[in-house]
Amino acid sequence: ELWAHDTSNASTWRVADIRSGSGSSSLGSSMAILVGDTLYFDATDGSSGRELWAHDTSNASTWLVADIASGSVSSNPGSGVTFLVGDTLYFDAGDYGSFGRELWAHDTSNASTWLVADIRSGSSGSFPGSYMAILVGDTLYFSASDGISDWELWAHSTSNASTWRVADIYSGTGASIPGQYMQ
Repeated sequence: ELWAHDTSNASTWRVADIRSGSGSSSLGSSMAILVGDTLYFDATDGSSGRELWAHDTSNASTWLVADIASGSVSSNPGSGVTFLVGDTLYFDAGDYGSFGRELWAHDTSNASTWLVADIRSGSSGSFPGSYMAILVGDTLYFSASDGISDWELWAHSTSNASTWRVADIYSGTGASIPGQYMQ
């Protein structure tokens, strides 16, 4: 569960019991990022699956931010991509219904969450960031598969909300798998 430690007086306490009972919420296994006074992380409460959660340190409130894969199915946010650009958190997640695993965003200033790009149409998903993801200026670069040119380098500009395949490095149906051997 979520715990805190005050370094000034060496006190430690449980902040939130997201999955009550003896089960674990396993929070932060894929993502954890501090935005101002609010910590955003993945966790499971035992009924919503693994989804995006938040904890505001200024008022000690904890809440489910978005149930992207509705019901008990897990969207597993942030397992491939997690970036903060301005007030917006960009991450990969899967709805496993309409879109599969794609690029999503959450605006921390107005609490809105949306699908950024449906790179691989249908429910299969493009799995953005499975092999690499990097932020350069206001542009996210990541590996993804559109199902046609397979695993190639993709980009999303946060300034104009456009998403595109940067290059078909291994032309045709082969996969260049950018970032596969990067450590």
